[in-house]
Amino acid sequence: MKKTVLILLLVIPSLLVAQAKKDFVRSSLHMHLVDDFSFDNGDKVLDSYNKFQFPQNYNDHRIALNKIKLSDFELTEEEKAAAGKKSSLLGDAAGDMLNASTAGLVKVQDNSMVKLQINKYNASNKIAHKLIKKWFDIKEDGSFNMELIGLRTLQTKSMEMAAIAGASGTGGVDQVNSLINNTFVVYTRLNYVSNEIAAEVIRQVALQQVTKLPAMLQNKGIQAANKIYEKTSEGYSVWTTAWLYSLKWDQDVFDVLQSTITDDKIDLEKFDAIDFKLEFLSQQKATSLVTFSLKKEDKGRTEQDVFDLSTIRNMDKVMVKLQKKNEVFKPVFPLRDNFSLAAGAKEGIEGGETFEVLETKNGKYNRIGTMKVDKKRVWDNTWTGEDIEPGLTYFKKGNKKYIPGIHFVRLVK
Repeated sequence: MKKTVLILLLVIPSLLVAQAKKDFVRSSLHMHLVDDFSFDNGDKVLDSYNKFQFPQNYNDHRIALNKIKLSDFELTEEEKAAAGKKSSLLGDAAGDMLNASTAGLVKVQDNSMVKLQINKYNASNKIAHKLIKKWFDIKEDGSFNMELIGLRTLQTKSMEMAAIAGASGTGGVDQVNSLINNTFVVYTRLNYVSNEIAAEVIRQVALQQVTKLPAMLQNKGIQAANKIYEKTSEGYSVWTTAWLYSLKWDQDVFDVLQSTITDDKIDLEKFDAIDFKLEFLSQQKATSLVTFSLKKEDKGRTEQDVFDLSTIRNMDKVMVKLQKKNEVFKPVFPLRDNFSLAAGAKEGIEGGETFEVLETKNGKYNRIGTMKVDKKRVWDNTWTGEDIEPGLTYFKKGNKKYIPGIHFVRLVK
């Protein structure tokens, strides 16, 4: 019955008040792979991806369904037209030059339709439903429990917020809605391209454009195209593209979910009929140069080691880009002793960044100041294939009113 859910939710604040420690304020994340590794060295790249560690600043909300094959979700011409898309957004010139100059040796990924294919996949496979099922641990017979919600609420909410929740009467429900609303899915697509082949594609496109210039400028245009080729033709490039989605959840959605409960069980037929949604937030890409001989630190590493380093670091890079472009996806870190935080180069910190210092008030974060990262004291926690020594990143200058264990920090720029 609905009453059962509300009673369970209202127990959570009392548990929280007993909590003596503040922890990370984590959103929940599911990682999903675009299963497309038909390119050269695709097996090595997939092996590298499988070594990528789940981002520690998020709660692990992975579900069993975690791969999409785009070929299974091709768009009809009607679906393309409805979305205002043409058959391809790569560009005719680039496509023609690709076929002519590489003889099919490299496949340039066309990501112009992928978001639409992901949307189709999400609807077909009811990904939002599966994420919600994990939150409430909904079984095949419709039974459910609140253990995961209780655990994550304990992990992510402060004593101050718990006290507010307990006093409000509906605060437990409000907290849970906020917790579930911060559920995200990142879809990732990888590709490796020989820089020599890709640079030749770029050069041929540039040379084609040079023919349109006045005769007196064409020689300089050719020289410029060749110079670019020389600078960009060595090694490989790893391309990582990521699409960020969030689970749409609020009190209205919660009320609809409650309407499916009968005799302490969820009517799965009614549940499946609900239009739960994933909302697209952002698409970001990251590219890294891969070489096997130029860097001294790569001496002694196997080819697979180099693939691992470049792939995993590029995954970290694209995650950072998603965080910087989407406020709701930014992690919040507890302030540590001596004005520090437990994040570093892996999280995109180079030094000099500005973080806002936050306190919780009336259940919300409020800025009470800012601090800049000390460029000389950034923790290098980038992936190396070996265990990373524990460390911290320090701010240049703090303020005695910023209290470790009480206040939080979040990247501004």
